[in-house]
Amino acid sequence: MKRERNTNQKEMIKAEVQLHQGHLTGDQIYALVKEKMPGIGRATVFRNLKDLTEKGEIGYIPTVDGAGFFDYRKHNHYHFKCTKCNRLFDTNVPYNDSLDKVDSRFKIQNHVTLFYGICPECEKMENN
Repeated sequence: MKRERNTNQKEMIKAEVQLHQGHLTGDQIYALVKEKMPGIGRATVFRNLKDLTEKGEIGYIPTVDGAGFFDYRKHNHYHFKCTKCNRLFDTNVPYNDSLDKVDSRFKIQNHVTLFYGICPECEKMENN
């Protein structure tokens, strides 16, 4: 019975990531799931997020200045983090596969590039 419950929890967590089609932190996902499953624990959500990420069912973008973000898009692509509102955005910069072959000493599987700056919405508010 416990196995089924975990499957339901994992599916709910994955569905929330896909439903929002954006970039959510683990805490944001926990809050969304908790609204629908009040008895779920934070550790359960984070354990399932880790499992979903390791299995390639959702993406994960680490950041150096805080919590990483989970992504419904699983393919390799680049991101931009606004230093004002802390939101994460997909960029239009094409993923450069050749960077995965820059050092033959290592078997590079992929790379992460994260751009930092001010998003158009925050820039507009700054200029008003």
